[in-house]
Amino acid sequence: MPDTDPDQPSGPGPDPNPDRLSGQLVVILDRPAHPGNIGAVARAMGNTGFSRLRLVAPRQFPHPDADAYAVGCTGILEQAEIFEDIPAAIADLHLVVATSNRARGQRQVVVTPDELGITLRETLQQPDIRAGILFGTERTGLLSEDVERANLVCHIPTRGEQGSLNLGQAVLIVQYALMQAFQRERGMAHDPFREDLPATAAAMEHLFTHMEETLTTIGFLKEGQKRHMMGSIKAMFQRAGLDRREVSILRGILHEVVAWRERP
Repeated sequence: MPDTDPDQPSGPGPDPNPDRLSGQLVVILDRPAHPGNIGAVARAMGNTGFSRLRLVAPRQFPHPDADAYAVGCTGILEQAEIFEDIPAAIADLHLVVATSNRARGQRQVVVTPDELGITLRETLQQPDIRAGILFGTERTGLLSEDVERANLVCHIPTRGEQGSLNLGQAVLIVQYALMQAFQRERGMAHDPFREDLPATAAAMEHLFTHMEETLTTIGFLKEGQKRHMMGSIKAMFQRAGLDRREVSILRGILHEVVAWRERP
């Protein structure tokens, strides 16, 4: 039975092509140590309808164990993209989600997999937007500096003292939530307040570098405070979800700040 009220007007209906939404999303594994885990991730992706996999400096890949654990999803492994570092892996993405087992202490907005599914379902209605979900290495997870590159943090709630999950399990839980969300009713296809595509991760990285240089030049950032202060500034602007035009405006302001300071 459909979960609708017969006395209420129906919504726009399910997305006519949830596979399109899946195609706009990439899964990114940071320095995976065990090839079997890479294969398990590929299987989880195949089971939930996702196919785009990126690997950052994998220890062993390609590898027979990856193929064995993929169980029928080796095509995902064959098409996987390899990158040297996280900045390169996310440079072309407009929305980056970092996964973490720490729900507290994050500067970004923290969401559950279900909440993330709703957010991405709305965001990816614009067909040119590309998003990625970043998973850390098995032993240590993501570094703080890499979490700061993300727009959102996704936390999988668990019970008991053991909060960490196997990499393949974590990917399956998140991707299953996204699969369910993508098949539900869609929201706005266009945000009337958004004039341009969201800024890519590379554009945001350039903005933050420019901002740090400018704030150091004018004396706002002090030695010993840069790391903490820039972390807060990055989180603030990542939450804002800037588009390309807004980033250009901010960088223009930064240029003028330095130029004004240097004028007689």
